[in-house]
Amino acid sequence: MNGADLQRAWVRQAELDAERGMIECRMCKARVGLDQAITLWRNGTLVFAVCDGCAADHEILMRPTEAGIEIRGRARHPVVITGGRRP
Repeated sequence: MNGADLQRAWVRQAELDAERGMIECRMCKARVGLDQAITLWRNGTLVFAVCDGCAADHEILMRPTEAGIEIRGRARHPVVITGGRRP
């Protein structure tokens, strides 16, 4: 699968999930209710979704381009990754 195939698959699954009131965040992959996410729709098609947690922690830019919609995200503060202990 290439990037375009993956995008189409995400859009199809996201629209099915949205009909049930759920969405998967494109950044952290968390499944949250539509009331806990920001969604971008264009011409009746879901283009992007981000949960409230990711939206609060990132500067997100969405703008139209000739090829479609450009979406960029940048963390507002450094991301600290800690290692957990394995059992």
